[in-house]
Amino acid sequence: MSIPDYRIFFRRCAAFFLAGVLAAGSASAQQEAPPAAAPEQAEEAKAEQPQEQPDQSEMDTVIMALCHEITILKKNEEKRMAIRKTLVREADATYNYFDTRVYEMSAVLYALDDQKIFTLAFYCKAASSLVKTYYAQKPDFQGQEERLDKEIERIKKLAASLEEVNTDTLSQASLVQRDEALYACQELEESLQSEKEQISYLKELFSSLNGKIDALNNESAKLFTALFNRVFYTPSHAARYIFLKPHKTYETCMGAWETSADSKLQLPSDPETLKHYGLILLGIILCSYCLSRIIIFLGFRNTLKKTGHYNKRHAFANVTTILIVALILVIASLRTPNYLLESAASLGAEFLLLVSAILFSLVTRLPYGTINSGIRIYMPYLLLGGFFMLLRMFMAPNIIVDISMPILFTLVSLFSLLTWVRQRHKLPRLDRFFSTVSLVFTILGSVLCWTGFSFMAFLVLMTWIMLMTSILLLVGLWDLLHHYENRRKERNKRAILWFRPFISKLLLPCLTIFLILFSIIWPAATFDMGDLIINKIFATTEIKDLLTFSWSSVITVILMAIVLNYLIFLGKNTLHEIYGEDYEVGTIPTFVTLSTLFLWGLFVFTALIIMNANYNGLLMVMGGLSMGIGFALKDTIENIISGLSLMLGRLRQGDMIECDGYRGRVSSLGYRSTMIETLDGSIIAFQNSQLFNKNFRNMTRNHKFECVKVEVGISYGTDVERARKIILETLATLPFLSKVKKTSVVLDSFGDSAVNLGVWVWVPVMTKSSSLSSVREHIYNAFNEHGISIPFPQQDLYVKEFLGGAPVQGT
Repeated sequence: MSIPDYRIFFRRCAAFFLAGVLAAGSASAQQEAPPAAAPEQAEEAKAEQPQEQPDQSEMDTVIMALCHEITILKKNEEKRMAIRKTLVREADATYNYFDTRVYEMSAVLYALDDQKIFTLAFYCKAASSLVKTYYAQKPDFQGQEERLDKEIERIKKLAASLEEVNTDTLSQASLVQRDEALYACQELEESLQSEKEQISYLKELFSSLNGKIDALNNESAKLFTALFNRVFYTPSHAARYIFLKPHKTYETCMGAWETSADSKLQLPSDPETLKHYGLILLGIILCSYCLSRIIIFLGFRNTLKKTGHYNKRHAFANVTTILIVALILVIASLRTPNYLLESAASLGAEFLLLVSAILFSLVTRLPYGTINSGIRIYMPYLLLGGFFMLLRMFMAPNIIVDISMPILFTLVSLFSLLTWVRQRHKLPRLDRFFSTVSLVFTILGSVLCWTGFSFMAFLVLMTWIMLMTSILLLVGLWDLLHHYENRRKERNKRAILWFRPFISKLLLPCLTIFLILFSIIWPAATFDMGDLIINKIFATTEIKDLLTFSWSSVITVILMAIVLNYLIFLGKNTLHEIYGEDYEVGTIPTFVTLSTLFLWGLFVFTALIIMNANYNGLLMVMGGLSMGIGFALKDTIENIISGLSLMLGRLRQGDMIECDGYRGRVSSLGYRSTMIETLDGSIIAFQNSQLFNKNFRNMTRNHKFECVKVEVGISYGTDVERARKIILETLATLPFLSKVKKTSVVLDSFGDSAVNLGVWVWVPVMTKSSSLSSVREHIYNAFNEHGISIPFPQQDLYVKEFLGGAPVQGT
């Protein structure tokens, strides 16, 4: 790397400054007056003075600065040259490695045909990975050449500057320094030119290697396309010979297997090697089983007893055994140098993880007596998938797959149907549903196999099994969460309020998205076409003049919506904890509603940016559809606008209103309608546009009290002022009446049997009925204590005579 210009500038300034200081010091020393001497000595000095010259001139100073700069440059260039030599050696090793690998991979791809789909897919993926690795590790020769050209040009300019110096005025020491500096510049220039030639040679080599890499990439892409067509569009006719020529079919399969077993392009499948691998796998299983028993019985024994799952300890031990074996296979796939063994170990680990996820869900959800029934339901599909995985690990020829899979699919379909009929009544509804759908997919796979699409049948079935496994795993985790919360309740511990919403609203939905993606990618990865699916996910799709998006951006938008929904819920929960009962009244619900609307609007705007929306195109489409949408959504838009107007001015959630003869509390103020809970508990819904156009009474808009008249009658002859004073003193002790608005008592009217007083009191709107009852009760008790009677209507009846003319006795 070249030294930055500012560093060069400062170094040159320091060199010139140092040289100037030295020259100034020497000149000042020479110009100092000599001590007093004899006249003879003075005359001799005057005679010799014209013959003396200065030891160092101004050009000597320049030479010193240039030599100092060249010395620093030489040291830096030596360091950079050492670094570049290392880079050149690495580039040479990189070229040799990739040249050899490209030759080997090209030879393998040209030797393969579409009769070995597994082998072809594996090496096509290996070729694609090799191309990606090459372009990631390819050296940047263009940048190195540009840096070398700059350094060579700089050295040439320094050498030219030294050559242009007038040597007549230089001292002997400066001449020697100049010659040494020129020689150093010549050496540096030759070294840099040599490096440039070497880099140019490597650049040519890598340029030729680029052509080979591109040819390999094109060939692998062509074979991938042929492979895709073979799986999905080109049927095989081998299945028809199973019954027509069974003996010949068997001989053909065995011959194809023996031929593939002798190939160096796949795992060896001779008896000795298989026995060796089998013994190793058996030892791993036994050690894993012993380790799982130790973990379960020593580490989780008390936990299983507390949760009531101690009777399932053997089932948990089996699940743990499978997980340990899968972990060992993962470690083996990372440590082995053989890429065939690495692929086989990773496939085996992935399949074992799938099996352990299903068993884990069954063990955690089902009672102890029905676990075996659940295993019988799902086991046939897992065995079918395991057999296909073995064919994939040993890269069996197409003829073996096309002959064996129709028979196996048919047998598994019949066995699954029989198991489904016997065991489905013992299982929960979720497992019955999954077993039914799995049976349907297995029957569909049988039909596909007999029509020649064995590979596509397996892809369809494994995609469903992976999706089913994801759902079962999520259900099992949710069941564990439910047990955990029940245990906390049993121990009288405070519930973790944030934990369940975090799991249900954030973690599980996000996990669902990733598991769905994995359930699509993993079956394709068994054919080494996972990268193809991933590329399809990240590939852009254009809707002309509207959107330019990829499925990855769609997934990003969905994840953003999940996170935003959780954050809104978390904010509402926090406000509810802070304000308590006041959360549902006043401006807080309006603030929450408007904030939610703003956040979702911001989310829509952000989603359009992520999806690379063409706003002009969207506006044109919306403009074309505006008339139809306007007529169709006229009422909806009117309700939304009216709702926003009500929220911002006239109404709040929790207000008590009267409208159309109904009195109640606003329980919900939404975008389209407003819910009112009446005093009798019923709910009345008003559309926002209707409520906006009505003249309703808002009883709590200004304050929370309502002025109500209570009529009280006193007998004629009672002192009205005394009665008023008693009423006011009595009501002044009631705490629920308004302290700001005063109670008043007026003489309302003269009745037939009483003087009617009107008591105007300010009672709380929300408790109007109970408050009025308390007011009346206190007035009645106060009148009784003070001897004031409340008259009631009386009539005197005078009977003049009875029927029949008998006189009336007495009055």
